[in-house]
Amino acid sequence: MIERKPHRPKVKSTEALAAGAELYAAFRQHVPLVGKLTASMVAAVSAATGLGDRQVRRLAVRFRADPVAASLAPTPRGPKVGNHRLSPAMRQALEGLISEIYLTKTPPSAALAAREIRGLLIAETGDFRFAPAEVPSERTIVRLIGEISAPQRARASMGSKQRSAHEPHPGAYESSGLLDLVQMDHTRADVILVDSVHRAELGRPWLTLLIEISTRSILGFYVSFGDPSIFRCGRAVANALLPKEPLLRQLGVEVDYPMHGQFKRLHADHAAPHRAESFRRACLANGIDPDIRPRGPAHFGGHIERLIGTMVGKMRLLPGATGSNVTQRDGYDAGQAAAMTIDEFERWLLFQIGIYHNTPHRGLSGRCPAQVWAQETSGGAPLLSAGLDIGHLTRQFLPASELTVHSYGLQLRHRRYWHPLLAPRIGQKITVHRDERTLQEVYADLDGAFLSVPVVGRYPHVTEPEWEAARRRQREEGAAYQADGARAATARYIQAARQEALTARQRTRSTRQERKRQEREGVSHAESARPAADTAAANWIPAAQLPDDGWLQWRD
Repeated sequence: MIERKPHRPKVKSTEALAAGAELYAAFRQHVPLVGKLTASMVAAVSAATGLGDRQVRRLAVRFRADPVAASLAPTPRGPKVGNHRLSPAMRQALEGLISEIYLTKTPPSAALAAREIRGLLIAETGDFRFAPAEVPSERTIVRLIGEISAPQRARASMGSKQRSAHEPHPGAYESSGLLDLVQMDHTRADVILVDSVHRAELGRPWLTLLIEISTRSILGFYVSFGDPSIFRCGRAVANALLPKEPLLRQLGVEVDYPMHGQFKRLHADHAAPHRAESFRRACLANGIDPDIRPRGPAHFGGHIERLIGTMVGKMRLLPGATGSNVTQRDGYDAGQAAAMTIDEFERWLLFQIGIYHNTPHRGLSGRCPAQVWAQETSGGAPLLSAGLDIGHLTRQFLPASELTVHSYGLQLRHRRYWHPLLAPRIGQKITVHRDERTLQEVYADLDGAFLSVPVVGRYPHVTEPEWEAARRRQREEGAAYQADGARAATARYIQAARQEALTARQRTRSTRQERKRQEREGVSHAESARPAADTAAANWIPAAQLPDDGWLQWRD
């Protein structure tokens, strides 16, 4: 069933309204709003206006329903808007074909769809076989397609983000005050960065931002070349919770950035890291409600989506900017133009955050986010709980898994970790957090405290992705060696080994059969049919009597 747009009624012209105003006085004087309309009343109106009795009675019905001058104005001529005079069978066939051909994820143009639909309706070998005179023209079919409602067109042919702009979204997702609601999202930065040693191209980094809804302040951020994960989400949340002064000193940036604090709700999309059990447990352990929005529609995170659009738009000023589409990159090598390292990009980002905080915001009635933050925090209430252990906080947001303590320790992929304090827990399952930036240790959660468990053996000081990438390269080299003749040689060796085993088995079988034939029969009462074997007795002579014929000599 096709949903059609509501049609706008025909608008009465100024001349028609003027004609209604001329009749209004007579109708108001002689036509009562209730009661019976008598012949004398009709005659009085007819005498005053010059209209016939039948026309007066028709206008009186409209006047009594709506006693204004506009109700007496002549209605526009022509058919009713939206009336295409189609038979029920034709309308059903048209709607079915429009749904099948046009309301798809890759819809054709309306003109092409109309030509296709009309051809199918009048085809003599088709399913419908309507007479050509009975089928509406292609222009009419195009108008019918244009009457499809925007929500239905969006549901059929658009993705969730595009569809959101064409669907109703009543209500608002509001914050009840300072640090009540924070939204988080990730985006690939539209700029290519280089390494800090050789200034060689590395790629586009991922940027994570958190916005505090009440003040529209950027509460936290995180930049990384890795894809969004539990680890990076945890780093971004920790960045939002903690003061920024240590990071500013580390990067050598002088920016006023007081935004931080314990917030109540974290609003994020339906991505897997946000739904991970370890991430949700870490949020709840720190008093944060992980409010994950439904899958698909982006309007639930409108604040962070607009902020990301603003920050990404500023990246077009940077060397190595990629632009938002292929057309903008036409004839421009972003990788060749790239010049910023990740540290330089973070410093630039902090300056842009400072600019954003001091720019008037329409959502704040023209006030600046930094101004509203200062007003909301002027009471001097602490933004974080006293005695917060930063190391414990950051380790809580690391990826976690349940591992069994074995006699040799903890088994994590192909590595083992051991600490003497794990000995009493052999056979038990414990929660283990790992930092993907190092292989040297993991953190076991024992009774609410983290125990650093070192790795068994010698491993390089590299990140886990680098280690897995090296292992993957070794497997690929092994596969390439196999493909380069080793597999064929292995097949030959297998065949030769199998043939050797088969030959040995055949030899053993033949020898056993021969020995069976040579061995005697068992004991029996019957007389033996085999003759006794002729065995001559050995005639031994002394060595002194042997002839001296040189048979025992040393040979040079």
